[in-house]
Amino acid sequence: MEHEMEHEMASNETKSKRVKYPLVVKLIGIVSIIVVVSMATITGLSSYFFSENSRAQAEESNLTMSQVLASQVEAKVNAVLSSALSLLDVLRESGGSRALEKTTVADYFDRNVEIAYLAVPGKREVVNQKFFTANELESRLVAPFLKSRADLIERARGGETLVCNASVSMGIPAAALFAPYRDLGTRNAMIVLFSTEELEKMVRTSSTALSYVVGYDGSLIVHPDFDLVKGGVSYADKELVRRLLTSPADNMLIRYRDTDKREYLGAFRKLSVGSLAVTTSTPTALVYKAADDLTRRNLYLTGAVLLVSILAVWFFARSMSRPVLKLVKASSLIEGGHFELDMKSETRDELGLLTESFVQMGRGLAERERVKETFGKFVNKTIAEQALKGRLELGGTRKTATIFFADIRSFTAISEKLSPEAVVEFLNDYMTRMVTCIDKTGGVVDKFIGDAIMGVWGAPASAGSPKEDALAAIRAMLMMRYALLDFNAGRGSEDRPLIHNGCGVNTGPCIAGQIGSVERMEYTVIGDAVNLASRIEALNKPFGTDILISEYTFDLVKDEVIVEAMPAIKVKGKADPLTIYAVIKLKGGEGPETLAELRAFLGIVPPGKTVDVDKEEVKYEIIEK
Repeated sequence: MEHEMEHEMASNETKSKRVKYPLVVKLIGIVSIIVVVSMATITGLSSYFFSENSRAQAEESNLTMSQVLASQVEAKVNAVLSSALSLLDVLRESGGSRALEKTTVADYFDRNVEIAYLAVPGKREVVNQKFFTANELESRLVAPFLKSRADLIERARGGETLVCNASVSMGIPAAALFAPYRDLGTRNAMIVLFSTEELEKMVRTSSTALSYVVGYDGSLIVHPDFDLVKGGVSYADKELVRRLLTSPADNMLIRYRDTDKREYLGAFRKLSVGSLAVTTSTPTALVYKAADDLTRRNLYLTGAVLLVSILAVWFFARSMSRPVLKLVKASSLIEGGHFELDMKSETRDELGLLTESFVQMGRGLAERERVKETFGKFVNKTIAEQALKGRLELGGTRKTATIFFADIRSFTAISEKLSPEAVVEFLNDYMTRMVTCIDKTGGVVDKFIGDAIMGVWGAPASAGSPKEDALAAIRAMLMMRYALLDFNAGRGSEDRPLIHNGCGVNTGPCIAGQIGSVERMEYTVIGDAVNLASRIEALNKPFGTDILISEYTFDLVKDEVIVEAMPAIKVKGKADPLTIYAVIKLKGGEGPETLAELRAFLGIVPPGKTVDVDKEEVKYEIIEK
């Protein structure tokens, strides 16, 4: 039954002491970090290299596509230009024969069905009526278009070859070629209006890249979305087109962020004819899509590996945590003072060895505690602890301590009226109550001298300063005052007489340490300060008080206690008189306010005007005021 109660107590203590980071959590955390870091490194590196490879392939593809498309467009424009020049040369050599000219033009348009119109302003004009009829257009649309492009005609006369968008006026995929024309020393221009439907088929690819053709000013000539061309949209504000218009290079690969805030990989190729350029661009999001998909798959794989690892670690940690928790419960039992452990090793690993060592440790602690408990009944616990650790040596150290003596008044007369058994019984009860007060305030019982108690504060351990030690001693005496009142409750008969005591306190330098021989030693304090404390205690009876302190103690605690000064005394061995003080109470505490009230409260008879003392027995002299 007792063992079950101890086990239940240990279980409750273990529950109240929850660890912040359990072993299973730490193991899961460590494994998770390893898995995540490893997979993240692998995923990061593979994604990086895959992304770089995808980027390189996309750039190469864009450049290749631009070059191929540029070659095709350039070939088409050169074919239009050369065929037009050939027609004009033939017409010039026809000698003015209208029949020959008509036949030549008809043959020319049969071979070049994509050409709708050819003219040399002020000299010659030929119209492919079949083209306009087939596209349900009227040839009269050409005149206003050419009028709107008069500046290009002048630039062509000046030697430039330019291609512009004609789809806005024609309503179908079409472009106009403006080229210089030199004939017999004249400087003129040649205008060719042709269909770009074949070019549009070239830029309509199934790849993720977008290709289009722009003119000298950045306006669209050919684009997969004909509505943009038909609407006369200019791409001059696009970053890729802006770069090609300002770059002296004929081709370039660039990475840029466009007006739509998206990032692209782009390439351009300038044509050698018509001031045209072909561009190809691919959104980086599409370029890196495969890499992103790879990363996503790796993340799924990481999650799966992490989950399996956590489950494995969980089951493994549980197999470890069970014996560890038993050891935790055992440590709680030891902490509570129950050293005899009923534990058996369940494994043959390090944990099993630790369990066996724990049991042996508990047995050793039990034996040590029994020795300490027994030894501590004869000396104070601090000295007992040092003795068990083998640290006791003869010798002492100088310390400033507060020494206390307490003595029962008229003990001889009381003991003569009682049986020896009754004396021992009441004395043990009295001593127990007084010693408790000393222990609670951090003091040490130095020794019992018959019915007297000698206590010390500041040796072997201090509360922090001589003032704190002195205050602790006064608190202990005030506690004794009320403990004695409680002890006297119900007493007052012949066999249970009332008990009164007197306490004397002094603070000063003394020698504290082990006194005696190597065979028998005792921890105590010696010195003049100890003798003075003993003599002060003896003054309580003639002064009608219960607690007296020396002027040395008073100087330390005068801001904390309420006292009344007693007549000065002349102590043997002291040249100057000493003032001692009766302690009433601590400031702010409850109880009597004056010595007269205190005497009435404790039932102490005030002394007469003169004090009759036996100077042989008490070595002091009272100097009357």
